[in-house]
Amino acid sequence: MWRTLASETLIKDRWIDVRADRCITPSGAEISPYYVLTYPDWVHVVALTPDRGLVLVRQYRHAAGQWLLGLPAGVVDGGDDDVERSARRELAEESGFMSDRWRKVSALYPNPATHTNRVHTFVALDAVATQAPQLDEGEEGLEVIVRPIDEVLAGLEDGIFQQATHVSSLLLAMRSIDALR
Repeated sequence: MWRTLASETLIKDRWIDVRADRCITPSGAEISPYYVLTYPDWVHVVALTPDRGLVLVRQYRHAAGQWLLGLPAGVVDGGDDDVERSARRELAEESGFMSDRWRKVSALYPNPATHTNRVHTFVALDAVATQAPQLDEGEEGLEVIVRPIDEVLAGLEDGIFQQATHVSSLLLAMRSIDALR
């Protein structure tokens, strides 16, 4: 395992903490600076309607400079000691959908080489629209789209989703659904 000899915070706000570490490998090589990005954990929700529609959101992603289609997702709030509560909140806020049938599928690191956070994937079955979305600042223009799950799965190779973590969350969730039915 690497040892950290020193660490300096370069940027820190509510979204990210960037630090530069001075590290020594087991063989004695020094790696410096080694940048580490500390984010809050994220949640992804694979919400299926009773008729096998997949609840999606289309929203602007600034770093890509594009409107992208993906899963309802968001940050685990610091006050949420129950990650499922964050998933339920994100689904309701972004899409207006709710479900009584939830299951955690996985918790994976999106990039363990440089990121400290994990993405928690949940399945929500029999999701129904119960309210209007309640969007956060910066989510203007977000559009809720329900597409047949088979259409979305068929479109993965053609880039229907451009976020790799959304693809992995969807595929893992679909694999787990047999255990839920």
